[in-house]
Amino acid sequence: MAEFFVFLYAMATGFVLLSLQRNQREQRPNSQMVTMMGWGLFSLSSTLAVLMAGLAVAIAMGMPLPIANAPLLP
Repeated sequence: MAEFFVFLYAMATGFVLLSLQRNQREQRPNSQMVTMMGWGLFSLSSTLAVLMAGLAVAIAMGMPLPIANAPLLP
């Protein structure tokens, strides 16, 4: 299931970046939907980065976390 979400995230990110690049090259304004999708992906990426950094710091400090020893996939 995680692979599907990673694939979906990669496809959406690729679409947004290619759309922004094409619009910049053709000197056209970006559509509101592409801009909002880009902000949404940016927010998702930032949130996950902060959460994963916090988890890495907690594990490095030796905090007992139930997720630290759990398998990734059941």
